[in-house]
Amino acid sequence: MSGALYDVIVVGAGPGGAAAAGFLAGRGIDVLVLDKSDFPREKVCGDGLTPQAIAWMDRLGVAEEVLAETRGCIKTCDLYINGRRALSAGFPPPGRYPDFAVLLDRRRFDHILLRNAVRKGAKFRPGWVVRGLELAEGAVSVFARSGGKSEQFRGKIVIGADGVSSAVSRAIGNRLKSGVMAVSVRGYFTGVKCEGAPIKVYFDRSYFPGYGWLFVDETGFANVGLGYAIDPAFALPEAPRLTFRRFLGRELAEVLRGAEPCGAISGGSSAFFRPERIFDARVMLVGDAANQSDPLNGGGIHKAMESGCYAARAAEAALEAGDFSAESLALYQSLWENESGQDWQTAELFLTIAKNPALRDFCLLMLERIGRLTNEDASFRAFAAGVFSGVLAQRLAVSPAAVLRAFPKNVEAWRAVLRRREGEPGLARMAASSLAGAGRAALGAPLANLGWASEVASKALRLAEREVAMLAASGRA
Repeated sequence: MSGALYDVIVVGAGPGGAAAAGFLAGRGIDVLVLDKSDFPREKVCGDGLTPQAIAWMDRLGVAEEVLAETRGCIKTCDLYINGRRALSAGFPPPGRYPDFAVLLDRRRFDHILLRNAVRKGAKFRPGWVVRGLELAEGAVSVFARSGGKSEQFRGKIVIGADGVSSAVSRAIGNRLKSGVMAVSVRGYFTGVKCEGAPIKVYFDRSYFPGYGWLFVDETGFANVGLGYAIDPAFALPEAPRLTFRRFLGRELAEVLRGAEPCGAISGGSSAFFRPERIFDARVMLVGDAANQSDPLNGGGIHKAMESGCYAARAAEAALEAGDFSAESLALYQSLWENESGQDWQTAELFLTIAKNPALRDFCLLMLERIGRLTNEDASFRAFAAGVFSGVLAQRLAVSPAAVLRAFPKNVEAWRAVLRRREGEPGLARMAASSLAGAGRAALGAPLANLGWASEVASKALRLAEREVAMLAASGRA
């Protein structure tokens, strides 16, 4: 057993854990970081660092170091639906966040964040797999193994940043992988020659709800991947690697012509449901350990850094007060809820609606028509792109006042929505056909669809109740 008693033990050295450790160590707090891997190490991810991630990097003091490793800034994205380009858009003008993203593989990015924490005084112990926790007098014990060796580490507080299979989350009573999950497959290519935007996102009925992506930098290095959401009530349509290979050979055949794969194709997963708790006495969960990735676009890096910051603030307050109870650490959830809770809840509702495979044709039809609207109105294009990327508050998507303000006011935009392509039926007929198909599919699996309908209704009601409560609170203020 380690004789040291650390102020904070961080389990997991990814963006959430490294951010928490960096914030705390920079405040002079004694931090130990444990991770099963030595760094640098590979990590399956899209590798895109969004405007929100860049803002958090700046707060951590690593923005210049990260940007020096990247090749070009990314300002635009092309969106394809069922093989056709639906829209091209950029990030909203600079405000709270910059108006660009960058591409950097997680191997280098995570290592930069960890080195930053170590420079500030955090201690790093690689190669330790955490197996469990135990509350003891005046501390929490962390049980870990490295090779054939076992050790017990003691801390006043533990921050679990150990991903979707979190041992820390299990230790405080959460059930893992019991709700909506996303499975993803990713590969790297060099020599990619890409026309148009350097970010390309692909929606298609064969892997909706989910999307394929291509992120390419100025040197022709590209991250290519595909991920889609699955639910215990709706079966996985096929092995993700089969879908990925078909995606490469169909949507990306022209883009990847002459490109060379580099490295192995890898898979990963993340979760998009609320765990029973994200804190307990002496324990907090951040990032993927708390299922905090964005349910609308899948982004997790900036969400992990954000939650790591909030957990660090709650840990610092608890250490100053000498109070490590669940009531004390509830500050963490309050910080997260106030900043991100309503947006996450809104995004979760959209994913809950879209995850039903019976609705995929109707959802894609609506997305395609929204794309037509954005092509006719720059203001609405900025609104739609901002909400999807999370640069704008996602709760705006369910605010009638915000949507009405954003909707195009010119007649030509709405004519574009109704306009038929050659051989295409009218919008009303297409909508009726897709909804009729959804009804037939729902009848084929009545129990699953009844459960889904109940879930959608309950989440919509909770979101509405939250909106009413916030409006009432603002009125009182």
